[in-house]
Amino acid sequence: MEDARSAARADHRLNRRRLAAASVIALAGAGGLLLCMAHGVLAVSVAGSGGAFKVSGEQLDGDGVTEVTDSVVEQDGIHHPVAVVSTERASVRGLCASLLVPTPFGSFTLRGAAGRTAPVQATGLMVDTDHVNGTDATFTGLRVGLLPKGGMGVRAGHAAVSRTRFTSSLATVGSFRVHDLDVTVKPGRAECY
Repeated sequence: MEDARSAARADHRLNRRRLAAASVIALAGAGGLLLCMAHGVLAVSVAGSGGAFKVSGEQLDGDGVTEVTDSVVEQDGIHHPVAVVSTERASVRGLCASLLVPTPFGSFTLRGAAGRTAPVQATGLMVDTDHVNGTDATFTGLRVGLLPKGGMGVRAGHAAVSRTRFTSSLATVGSFRVHDLDVTVKPGRAECY
């Protein structure tokens, strides 16, 4: 009986070690992929999904900005309303993106920052979000109502937003160019805002 308990405890410790190693490898792999994309080693097409992540920027400028409402289906089948914001071209100074990752050993935050010395440049940016704010916003060529491609929403030729903050569960980018990427993995909550 004692041998069976000892064997069970040993198996449990081994499983915890394997899970810890897998968690560290996954976090390191995600950070490595971000670094490779930033330096042009990998193709610069990105899609992220899963748990909600937080993004902030000191200054966001976008051309060809569109916002329409939609809904996403959660894992439990419940529809969750979102705003789908897209821009043909975007430039962001002081970009910070973070994802809180729960593990059996506590939470970790995968956090990436860029755009301190030169703005981050993106094309084909599309974000599903349920919360967006900023301190100052300027829109030119603003159209509200029926959009040229159908559907109701907002379209602006250009948008400039200071101190942008949003939460998202899905973002896609056609191309993404950064010069000063800094990726860290920190224990606990170290989110962008």
